[in-house]
Amino acid sequence: MKKVLVYPCGTEMALEVYRAVYGSTHFSLYGGSCSYDHGRFVYEHHIDNLPFIRDNSSKEDVSTFIKHIEKYNFDFIYPATDSVIYKFAQYKELFKETIITPDFFTASISRSKKATYKLLNNYINIPIIYNNTNIRNFPVFIKPDIGQGASGTHIVNSQKELNFYLKQSDKEMLILEYLPGPEYTVDCFTNSKGVLIFSQARKRGRIKSGISVNTYNVENNYDFEKIAKIINSKLNQKGAWFFQLKERSNGELVLLEVAARIAGSSEIARANGVNLPMMTLHLYNGDNISSVLNNNLNIELDRALTNIYKLDLNYNKVYIDYDDTIIINNKINTQIIKFLYQCLNDNCDIILLTKHDGDIYESLKKFKLANIFNKIIHLEKLCNKYEYIEKENAIFIDDSYIERELVKKHLNIPVFSPQELECLIERSK
Repeated sequence: MKKVLVYPCGTEMALEVYRAVYGSTHFSLYGGSCSYDHGRFVYEHHIDNLPFIRDNSSKEDVSTFIKHIEKYNFDFIYPATDSVIYKFAQYKELFKETIITPDFFTASISRSKKATYKLLNNYINIPIIYNNTNIRNFPVFIKPDIGQGASGTHIVNSQKELNFYLKQSDKEMLILEYLPGPEYTVDCFTNSKGVLIFSQARKRGRIKSGISVNTYNVENNYDFEKIAKIINSKLNQKGAWFFQLKERSNGELVLLEVAARIAGSSEIARANGVNLPMMTLHLYNGDNISSVLNNNLNIELDRALTNIYKLDLNYNKVYIDYDDTIIINNKINTQIIKFLYQCLNDNCDIILLTKHDGDIYESLKKFKLANIFNKIIHLEKLCNKYEYIEKENAIFIDDSYIERELVKKHLNIPVFSPQELECLIERSK
């Protein structure tokens, strides 16, 4: 199995790489962090305190990074920010590992919007670019030449506002025409022969911090496909990449940016059968990829904050109720089943502790649950559950507050309702 370092592992890109590749029989993922980021809650194999790589990092900085990871003998390094992609592409020859980036020309053009516009100006629509003395009509839109997400971007409505924002920024800012229409991301994949084998446009609905938190596929009309092929012909993309467009008021599509990586919400492609990070790893592994298995489903993706918990709790015995816990309204509680199989993976004993009316074995057989439990304890209604629990390294799960209260009072072990199990299911690796 090939070892892959994803760095930095707390970015949206890195988290999608994890979701897309986790469980692969070909690639084993390691997360690398330079700070206390979300990646350490996700990646089971994690490396702390790696050097911070940015756009202005030197060759010596990259060499220091390499020294920090050399003992792990990685096969691949999957950079997970634009700045790391740019810098690792620049110093690819220093690494013994295969770096998941295109060549430095492509990485450097993709890193600069000014360079992107200059390269593609004669082939596709780019925004009108102003200097600070030739603006006649506001609003205009300003953004850093080198940046990511929505950081440092502003809609500007007057010369006074413009002067203020330009003075505040320490970066080179581009003053561009304001584009009022819808915004699109086009997810793409280029194979080892330079052939664009996948491009799918999607509309960006709600956007937060530059990431589409609501997005849905749109018809891949001729304009989207034509633009994708033009960009692909001018850059040496390899694997997954994307570009973004916005409409003028007359409906013309105008290029915003091109990136040499997956987009923040590219998992919508994976939901359609096109696993861009996995395909990219296989491509860099030397595997031939000539087509994709696109289900072409009509999909809408909506994203919100999710929770992962890190808690100080060790247990090897789980006592769990049946009615209104595992079975609710005559249906299986699938979240509980996920937790129970997680317990099986962790070699925890699972003890069913129930006051079920009727034949519990027939009910378990009906729902195909008979073989999950190490032990089944079927109690009379007036029995106390806490009397049947061996408290050492045990937890108790029951929908009944009274049952939980009695167990807590007499045994003082952790007790949970079904609605409180999230912290045990969505736990840090």
